[in-house]
Amino acid sequence: MRAFEALGETLTAISKDKKLWRYPVIALGMARVLISLSDHVLNRNIWIAILIALSSLLLQLTVVYYPTRAFYYHQKKTPFEESALVMESITGGIKVLLVSIVYGLVVLIVGGLFLLPAILAYYILSGTARYVLAGLLGLPPAILLMGVIAMMIPAYVWTRDFGEGLGVIGVALDNAKEVFVFGALMAAVSVGLWGAAQGLVFIASLVAEGITGALLAGLLDGLITGLSSVISGVAGAAMYRKLRVWVEKERPVRVDPDWLASL
Repeated sequence: MRAFEALGETLTAISKDKKLWRYPVIALGMARVLISLSDHVLNRNIWIAILIALSSLLLQLTVVYYPTRAFYYHQKKTPFEESALVMESITGGIKVLLVSIVYGLVVLIVGGLFLLPAILAYYILSGTARYVLAGLLGLPPAILLMGVIAMMIPAYVWTRDFGEGLGVIGVALDNAKEVFVFGALMAAVSVGLWGAAQGLVFIASLVAEGITGALLAGLLDGLITGLSSVISGVAGAAMYRKLRVWVEKERPVRVDPDWLASL
């Protein structure tokens, strides 16, 4: 199944090439430390707090772009310098932010259509039945939608083509079973890493107090979140590529006989 193949390819690539994960993990760790620091200085100097928060945002934007593009170079066997890709990721991350706004609007519309039966069941029924039926009707399309969302930005970063991100929706509908499994895998990985991050944050709060505890908690949370971002970005790109192979090689080509007759 392509979903498991994509996740396996992701883990293999990350284990073999540390340049895929080293910067994003460190950058997210630093970004979360900066957020904790900005909260601490907010009451003392709001402008310094804003400057620190903007620096954190910039780091987070680069991480949105970096893992997928690094995986692109990895798969193409194209040598790259991490510092050069970090600089590329600054403008790339800003573009991703703008593209995400449009993609987000499209996902809201598509998601509303996917979840319409669950929404109707929730408002039409009453009592326990409304929650049970809404859950049964809403969970499968929600997981499918999660798989779609996980591929949209990686598809854009991989190809640098705005239309490719939107095209993921159509490809996903043609491969609903595969994308559903992929969405479930991504959800499981995200929840698992989120739980690990929260556990480390809790331990940090026991070990240290005050600003030291906050900075340590932010660092640990950021490191785990960075790893999650790497897995999500690389897996999204890997799954997108596998589905594109199906579109280009396995989907039957329909030729218009009238067009052939006109030759």
